[in-house]
Amino acid sequence: MTQTKYATDYNATEQMVISAAREIKDNDIVYVGVGLPMQAGVLAKNNHAPNSVIVIENGIVRASRFPIPRATDNLHSQSYAEQLSGLFYVMNLAQAGHVTTGFLGAGQIDRYGNCNDTAVGDYRNPVHRWQGSGGGNDVMSFCGRTIIILEQSKRRFLEKVDFNTCPGYLDGKPGRREEIGLPPNTGPVVVITNLATYTFEDREMTVKSVHAGCGVDLDQVKAELSWDVKVASDLADTEPPTEEELSIYRGKIVAVLRAYGPRPGAAPPLAQGQANRS
Repeated sequence: MTQTKYATDYNATEQMVISAAREIKDNDIVYVGVGLPMQAGVLAKNNHAPNSVIVIENGIVRASRFPIPRATDNLHSQSYAEQLSGLFYVMNLAQAGHVTTGFLGAGQIDRYGNCNDTAVGDYRNPVHRWQGSGGGNDVMSFCGRTIIILEQSKRRFLEKVDFNTCPGYLDGKPGRREEIGLPPNTGPVVVITNLATYTFEDREMTVKSVHAGCGVDLDQVKAELSWDVKVASDLADTEPPTEEELSIYRGKIVAVLRAYGPRPGAAPPLAQGQANRS
């Protein structure tokens, strides 16, 4: 058996994307948006999940391999696509149960996986207002499992979000999603940050692994949370990127994005280090 060769020189963004890509299984139908979710989808498609189908948020369906696009709706994302539909169509696919996995970023998240992409502070007099849900609410509501990827900081990881744009497990009580009409066996399953990976135990975020390879320890993880987080009994160091995963990511994603040149006002791919909202 060939021994896995792990990389030693990598950063937190690379750990985030590669950890997220590993959540995609072969034959998954995966809904992705712009930013790190798209990068994770393309990485999985070019590595361990060639038979996955990538559904881009505006209705572009990609069953065959494709280069990382510069944006979700341009010639790079559309060329040779298997289907060019629309947002309404792909949301209907999710509602009908055909989308197995969804990816989200978020402005805020709380201990029960609820996400806020609407407003900071009072809704009618906010400190900051984002663009809104886009397709995020439908992703969290209807996809079989949802993976959330975002940079971790105390002001974003709250006891309770200021506004619940995308419902996770609401107040954490059993059956609450089903009570409001959401399909059973749906909801967030993993949260991946630049510091750690979380799963959900009894519908509450739980630290599963810490990115020790990026110099992070559990105390640093807890310091960037606004509540006393649960820690898994089998807490471990996050599995580092393999040399193969890192080579594919840098060659097929980072290098291509750099070749496109920066979008106006955008940071370089590796410096950006955070998940954009899907």
